[in-house]
Amino acid sequence: MKKQILLTTVALLTTAVGVPLSCYAESLNADSSRDNRQEISSAVQAQPQNVEKVGETQSRGESKAKEATVARIQPHERGDRQAVTLYVRNIPVLTFLGDKQAAKTTKVGQTQSAENAADKTTQVATTGKLPSIEPTSANNAPIWQAAAVAARLNQISADGVDASKITVKWKDTGKSNAQKASERYEIAIDGRKLVAVDADTRLPEQNKKKLSDEALQATNRLRRLLGNAPPLKEVAGMPEPKRSQPQNIAFAPVRAVLNGVASWYGPGFHGNRTANGETYNQNALTAAHKSLPFGTRVRVTHAGTGRSIVVRINDRGPYIGGRIIDLSAAAARVLGIASSGVAPVRVEILGR
Repeated sequence: MKKQILLTTVALLTTAVGVPLSCYAESLNADSSRDNRQEISSAVQAQPQNVEKVGETQSRGESKAKEATVARIQPHERGDRQAVTLYVRNIPVLTFLGDKQAAKTTKVGQTQSAENAADKTTQVATTGKLPSIEPTSANNAPIWQAAAVAARLNQISADGVDASKITVKWKDTGKSNAQKASERYEIAIDGRKLVAVDADTRLPEQNKKKLSDEALQATNRLRRLLGNAPPLKEVAGMPEPKRSQPQNIAFAPVRAVLNGVASWYGPGFHGNRTANGETYNQNALTAAHKSLPFGTRVRVTHAGTGRSIVVRINDRGPYIGGRIIDLSAAAARVLGIASSGVAPVRVEILGR
């Protein structure tokens, strides 16, 4: 019975911690028979050999965490500004810029401390919810911003979020679009904001692209790197470009007003002779009328939009019923009827 208990104990210890049999050889009775030693050896050899060690378990855990970490950040400087670049699968996607004064006053130790904090934040996001992250000072603000985005990307990668749900849209800041600093675009994942692309958050490449193009390119990089989703072709919600209104100069008092439909003519007639003997130029602000004297200037106003332009009569037409004036291609573009072909207008005769 004692022999059986001893065999079982040695076998369990060897299986649990992988301790060689030699560690327990000294505890055996010196008078044990050769048969006893053979039985002990046989019992140990019969135990499973694929015992999982503690170190191996940690290695597997670290490997899984490493696989889940697709985004990382790299602090550096760009000129006299503190900068942090966000990498996804080792591809640079966005660079976050701090203010100029912060870059000059940042000490090496402070930068290293902020970098370490950013690394920890990135690791946390691989296994849990994104913590509330706020910059503690202007010096490390870009690091915290980049770390928050990296954390979110690591989390959605681990969650297997569909990359086709990564979108970008123009954000109305409520300010004049003429102010470059107010231009802003938002990249979102499944409708939830991820990051804003603005004057301080741009592509890592220092180029002269429009900010809207940079936002679209950064979005498409994320779509490709996080799930090989097809690229987007445009930024959603972009406002219509504001076109400068032509100057409406009344060269003389309005002598008469006509209402009807305007049409336009262009490519097929470009270079031909007009009714007054000129060479027709589709890019000039001219028009054809059935009876007004050549050289008469008229103001044509789009009845639907209120947009207007002054043109000079140098040709005859149009000869289709219901139309009162035939504009050049350039005049049609300014008036906004190039795509529709025709539009209701008001024609004010100003004189020569």
